[in-house]
Amino acid sequence: MVAILVALLLAPPAAADVIDRIMAVVGAQPITLSEVAAARQFQLVDVPPGTADPRGYALDRLIDRTLMLTEVDRFQPPEPDPAEVTARVDRFRERAGSEAAFAKALAVTGTTADQLRRFVRDSLRMDTYVNQRFGAIIDPAERTRAIAAWAADLRRRAQITVLYHPPQSTRESSR
Repeated sequence: MVAILVALLLAPPAAADVIDRIMAVVGAQPITLSEVAAARQFQLVDVPPGTADPRGYALDRLIDRTLMLTEVDRFQPPEPDPAEVTARVDRFRERAGSEAAFAKALAVTGTTADQLRRFVRDSLRMDTYVNQRFGAIIDPAERTRAIAAWAADLRRRAQITVLYHPPQSTRESSR
């Protein structure tokens, strides 16, 4: 009995699978690895082809999104039409190819259909807010710059802790 106990104490710990991890904290709101994975899996974030660190890029977009949603929540734009939310979620189902493939994509990313629906709802609320705030700017390039400046200002005023470290080769190539 003692030998078994000693063997257990001296044995190296078994390798554990990472279920999820916090990649960043924006204010008090964590952004998890599973959220970043879901954003990439369902193309909720447009990651340009050839991006050296797609995970880091998606994380940056989710940080901006979190900051923007905080602003949106302060001003309470009208709720989007539930039919539009359903239609957009249905497009994700169609893009997956089958209900089984959609369910698998949700499971792999640790996302529920309800979480995806809330993401879509919040995206529509953000679109409404951004259109109200920047709708008068007609030139697309100027509008993009104005939104980027707004996001940068939100970042300057926020408490953001990034816990994610890009892969070594990405860090070296970005120097």
